[in-house]
Amino acid sequence: MATPESHAVTSGARERASAAAWGSRWPRSGNRLGRRLLLYILLFSTAVSLLGTLVQLGTDYQREVRQLEERFRQIRSSHTQGLAESLWTLDETLLRTQLEGITTLPGIVLAEVDTELGTHYVAGGGEPREFSHDFPLYHGARLLGTLRVGANLAHARAELRSRVLVILATEAGKTFLFGLFAFFLIQRLVTQHLATMAAYARGLDTQHLEAPLVLRRTGTHRVRQDELDEVSAAINEMRESLRKELEERQRSEAASAFLSRAGAVLVESLDLEKVLPRIAFVCVGPLADWCVIDLREDGVLRRVGGAHVDVAKTPLLDELQRRYPLGPDSRVPAAVAMRTGTWVLESRVTRAGLRAWCVDDAHVQLVSELGLGSVLAVPLMSRGHALGAITFAAAGPERYGPAELALAEELARRTAIAIDNARLYRQAEQALRLRETFLSVAGHELRTPLLPLQLRLQSLLRRGRNAAPLEPEVLLGEIAVAEWQTRRLGLLVDQLLDVSHLIAGNALVLRRKRMDLCKLVEGVLEGVQRQISDSGSEVVRELCSPVEGEWDPRRLELVVMGLVQNALKFGEGRPIDVRVTPREGSVVLVVRDRGMGMSKSEQEHIFDRFSRGVPEQHFGGLGLGLYLTREVVRAHSGSISVESAPGQGTTFTVVLPLGEAPGPVA
Repeated sequence: MATPESHAVTSGARERASAAAWGSRWPRSGNRLGRRLLLYILLFSTAVSLLGTLVQLGTDYQREVRQLEERFRQIRSSHTQGLAESLWTLDETLLRTQLEGITTLPGIVLAEVDTELGTHYVAGGGEPREFSHDFPLYHGARLLGTLRVGANLAHARAELRSRVLVILATEAGKTFLFGLFAFFLIQRLVTQHLATMAAYARGLDTQHLEAPLVLRRTGTHRVRQDELDEVSAAINEMRESLRKELEERQRSEAASAFLSRAGAVLVESLDLEKVLPRIAFVCVGPLADWCVIDLREDGVLRRVGGAHVDVAKTPLLDELQRRYPLGPDSRVPAAVAMRTGTWVLESRVTRAGLRAWCVDDAHVQLVSELGLGSVLAVPLMSRGHALGAITFAAAGPERYGPAELALAEELARRTAIAIDNARLYRQAEQALRLRETFLSVAGHELRTPLLPLQLRLQSLLRRGRNAAPLEPEVLLGEIAVAEWQTRRLGLLVDQLLDVSHLIAGNALVLRRKRMDLCKLVEGVLEGVQRQISDSGSEVVRELCSPVEGEWDPRRLELVVMGLVQNALKFGEGRPIDVRVTPREGSVVLVVRDRGMGMSKSEQEHIFDRFSRGVPEQHFGGLGLGLYLTREVVRAHSGSISVESAPGQGTTFTVVLPLGEAPGPVA
């Protein structure tokens, strides 16, 4: 591709060649404007010259006429008296001499005297006369005769004719020279530049829009611009407008192609671990020298993709992530963009600015090896939340302007939508799995109390049909067990109803009455005595009765039973502590086991709906107990907390206010 400088040289050479060819071309087919101008100048100059010549001839002719009249007056004043004396003295020789002298005057062709005596004297008369004048000759008071003088302007006309030829030749020469000079000036000052403009316009294409039109004109220090300068400026303005429009169109086409490639990658899969690294690879080249993508998952920043234009430097990106992972308080642009929810742009990264971002000198050295002259970090925003950030880095400064920023924001918007959709899809899949698991477990949990109840009722029915004797103690025991199973079934149904109520967005409706919490705990422990025996755990009770308050007995029974059954399930047969301790204005219920315990990450989700710390096939349950426990405690304006560590057991602490709390009360 030709550079602007080479095109300017080519344009100048083309202009000089055009000017050189003009001399051999103008008389023939070229330079039609110059030839027309020359013709117009010659015609106009000729007409002016002819008009001027006619005016000059008329003036000269009038002058000759006036001179002739002046001669007539001279003859009257100078010759008539002498002629009269010659007639008086009858000196014919002198008379004839005087008449000959008159004919020598310019334009006088005839001089004759007619005397009173009838004598006639003539001098001249060989040429036709056009004018004549009579002068009386007196001697004293006596008329002696008449002098008749004839004249013509033949000599003056001859002089005028010769003068006309000279004037016409002179004017024609001057007109031609003036025309040539004017033609030269017009060609030099106008037409050659018009030819240059035409050649420039014909040679203008998308490859040479950088080179401006330059006219090689004299007087480069001119203060005032003329029309050619204005036309040249207009052409350059048009060229610049075309160049900018072309650049904008090319930039728009490149951006559309880039977004199309990125969009094709984003829709290929919902697996973010595969898609996002490819997005970083797509960004390298068109938008960055290297690019990294970081996501925020459960409050932790994690790098999911990175690419470098120099494949040999890709391991440096891995080393950067391994040695200097992003933290919530990091000062790098990506972390700042995620915290603030807006883009961060540094057009020129200085050494001091890089040190402010980095942890230590090794960090600075590692980023410098990757190459960082300018950087742009754009957050991945979805529904008002920052899901992560894309960092675009370039080795040179001033890489990112408004166009690159707009493109990066659009890419970030599309990427955020893809990430959000992938997460929603994953959550939907997880919800479907949870639903399937819940339905399976719920069916199992509902059948668990039904099956023994059915077996006991069938046994009683069979013995009754066979008329077998039934001891009262055995019958009461069977009825008590059946009553417990139906009660357990009722509790499971109540849990499902409460969960459905909460999922619908409704608050729990409490049926408060004054009650003793210690007695309720005792009743629950008595009801699960068989489970306590089966678990092998010893329950240590510390109940400071009475502890009375305004609570919902049925729902608090669910809370106590859920915590106790949870301790029996995970206590691994070790002792369990159940403690009720009154405080000023509140009461504290503590259930502690010494079983398997749980990790910090499990504790963060232990109160979530359908949350499980262990597989359901090993321990059963709906995964709703602790979720409902927290909601019931919150409905009583209380609080629940958990303390645990793997292998060291778990302690649940419930704090309930003694008085009636504000909230829905039946």
